[in-house]
Amino acid sequence: MSTCVPKGSRSAKVEPRDVDLQPEVKWHDGAAGYVARLDLAGFRKEEFRVQVDGAGRVTVRGQRPAGHVRLHREFQLPPAADVDRIAARFDGATLCLTVPKRPAGGAAEVVMATMEDARVEAEMQMEMEKERARWDRGSAIAAAVAAFALGVVVSHRIFATRNGSA
Repeated sequence: MSTCVPKGSRSAKVEPRDVDLQPEVKWHDGAAGYVARLDLAGFRKEEFRVQVDGAGRVTVRGQRPAGHVRLHREFQLPPAADVDRIAARFDGATLCLTVPKRPAGGAAEVVMATMEDARVEAEMQMEMEKERARWDRGSAIAAAVAAFALGVVVSHRIFATRNGSA
C-alpha cells in the first residue's frame, strides 16, 4: 500500500553539524612562571582532558555531546617550563594552566623572581582598583544627574498641576 504525500509537506530532516573548536591560548610570562588561559565556555570539566608529555607538549581534547562540538588544541611549552609541576584550574568557562619555570640560578635568583612576580601582581591589582574606583565615581555622578533630572520633572508636574495647566 502506498501513501500519497502532498508535495512540500514532507518534513526535512536536519542533520546536526559537527563543530571543531581550537581555542586561542592567551599567555602571561612572569618571572617565576607562565600562565596559559583557554576559553572553554560551554564545556563541563568531565567533557575534556589535558595531557602534557615529557617534551612539554600540551594537548587539550574534548567533546560536548550536545551540538556535536569537538575541542582539540595543542601547543608547546617554553623550554624553561617545569613540566613536572604544572597545575590546572577550570572555573566553568576558562581553563587556567599555571606552569612554573625551572630555577635558572641559585636561591637568591628564585626569591628575586618571586618578589618581581608579587610586585607585578600588586601593580595590576592597584590598577584594577583605580579603574573600579573611577567607574564607581562615574556611577555616582550619573546617579546624581538622573536624580536631579527626575526632581526637575516632578517639580514641573507639581507646579503645572497647581496652576491648572496639567
